[in-house]
Amino acid sequence: SLPLAFQHAITITRKLCIRYIWIDSLCILQDSLIGWETEFSKMASIYQNSYITIAATSPSDTFEGCF
Repeated sequence: SLPLAFQHAITITRKLCIRYIWIDSLCILQDSLIGWETEFSKMASIYQNSYITIAATSPSDTFEGCF
């Protein structure tokens, strides 16, 4: 199952009727330097063109959730 923070982000996205969600650690291969560099170069465009940015800033890891 997905970590709680991801589940919360998906719930928020669904409640706002947003069709797509970008979760960095799921959308970018974390153990591939080439993959990470390729996707990282697109990050400014991804965030600039996003409808909303959800940032779980207080948990110490993804298992604590957004709230």
